[in-house]
Amino acid sequence: MVKTLRFAIASLILLTLSATAAFAQGEAGASSLIIPPSARANGMGQSFVAIADDATAIWWNPAGIAFVDRAVDLMHTQLVPDLASDVFFDYIGGVYSLEGIGTIGAALLYLTYGDYEVTRLDPNPVGTASAWEVAPTLSGAVKIFDTIGIGMNVKYVYVSLAPDWATIEGQEGKGHSVAIDFGALWKIPDFSVGGFMVRNLNLGFAVTNLGPSITYVDSDQAADLPRNMRLGFAYTPVANEFGTLTVAADYNRPMVEFERSSTYHAGAEFVYAQLFAARGGYIHDKDGDIKDATYGLGFILNKRVRFDWSTVPQSSDLGRVHRWSLGVTF
Repeated sequence: MVKTLRFAIASLILLTLSATAAFAQGEAGASSLIIPPSARANGMGQSFVAIADDATAIWWNPAGIAFVDRAVDLMHTQLVPDLASDVFFDYIGGVYSLEGIGTIGAALLYLTYGDYEVTRLDPNPVGTASAWEVAPTLSGAVKIFDTIGIGMNVKYVYVSLAPDWATIEGQEGKGHSVAIDFGALWKIPDFSVGGFMVRNLNLGFAVTNLGPSITYVDSDQAADLPRNMRLGFAYTPVANEFGTLTVAADYNRPMVEFERSSTYHAGAEFVYAQLFAARGGYIHDKDGDIKDATYGLGFILNKRVRFDWSTVPQSSDLGRVHRWSLGVTF
């Protein structure tokens, strides 16, 4: 019953979370781990592994927090507003630099699938239940050189799909696991190519969600974590008092089902006078049927507070979704 319930919820609702890289992960469990936070990053085509310069770096690339002093980021988003108003995702994360030691961080991911009616042999519902996930995460990063950071996350993943009264086995449809992430970020020193100076070039790498499968009732009802490898670059060819222009690209390789194709992400951000940001990008996800552009805007107050919005595509038979987030650096 739990396995059936998992597919009823996950197949009909969770697969529509293709505004993220969910399709690229195969039939993995813990979908909360693959929903990318930050409206800023989403507006840039979800290409952020080599930028990772705020508290959402915990998700994108934990090595990025090695270069962040203090920051807090929050995001709340409805995932399938056309289908269900009570399916949403929340992210909150914070980082704090310890002088001479490194940087520590913590984040909480929460995903609710909303309420659903429980039926048994006859079509009449016997009650209403809810399904949700939560993943608290601890993060740490250090600079091994002034230009190279490495980082690691440890997370606990808890998934609750059904109460005991809603299953034939009379057992709760819940599972849990632990996972780790590793990341590296290299801020390449300036160099010259044919007399042209290349400045502000970053390379980023992260492997995420390495851990044991989530078992719900027994080993036959288990799901792998959505393990993933992410590689990318970010380049800022323009950086002056009037504005900055950054271009970035990410390559994502799911490590659960290798017959699933990789996904490709590219984007750009222009920030005018540390007041206003315009962003655009593109996502190419063959198996998820996502080949479309992303857009976003940002407003910056006192160079410290960011309010960001983006619109991202879903699969071709679903409408676009909006993402909103707030970020503060100290």
